[in-house]
Parts: sequence; structure tokens; C-alpha cells
Amino acid sequence: MISDVMYAVTTREFRFKDAILRGYARFTVKGESYPGIIPATDAVTEGVIYFDVDESSLERLDAFEGDLYQRAPILAEMKGGEICNAEAYVIRPNFKNHLSSSEWNAKEFVQKYLKVFLENYSGFQKNS
Repeated sequence: MISDVMYAVTTREFRFKDAILRGYARFTVKGESYPGIIPATDAVTEGVIYFDVDESSLERLDAFEGDLYQRAPILAEMKGGEICNAEAYVIRPNFKNHLSSSEWNAKEFVQKYLKVFLENYSGFQKNS
């Protein structure tokens, strides 16, 4: 959901809007600074929906997210209540134990971890 990460992976900029995802909770992956989402009754998770993501970028995102996640169809809700069909990277059920019990905080990630995260993953686009 961080546009800088999206650009680092895809080398493209996409139009996006804030959205919420009902029925999913977001937690920090154990030992990491990044999140994972899982289905959770009555949960609401804030996020971003990107528009017109091309197939090449989706392939890069799939490779970046790896085996821990699966791209799954979801319904995102934008401001004003508009519902949009979308896809999200959801933790695979057999990897649910990789999540901590700590909710992931986007603002904290950007302030404390984004720079190092991007430095660690900066070679991704060069190797794809």
C-alpha cells in the first residue's frame, strides 16, 4: 500500500485511492517490518487501491510477494461507500503462523522502516 514500494517493484506509477477492506485484519509478519492480511470476521483494514495495473507489473508484484502471499479477489470500499472489485495479497492459510499478534501501522512503517526496506529491496527490479 506504500506507493514508494509499488514503484520500486514495478518501476511504474499508478493512480490510487484510499480504501478500506472489510473482513480482513492486518498484522506484522514475525521478525519483519512489513504486514500481512488474513480474513477476520468484523475486522476493517485501511489500505490503497491501485488502478489499471498492467500484467507485467502484476507478474513483478507476484514475484516480489513470494510464496507467503496469494493474490486473491476482494471487495474494496472507497470513500463515499463505492465498492470496487480488486485483488489483494493475502497470507496463505498454511502460513498464518508467520504473522505476529501486533497490528501493522503504515505511518510507523514509513517513518521507521521504509528507507531501509527500499534499500534492501532496491535490486529487485534489476534482477527481474
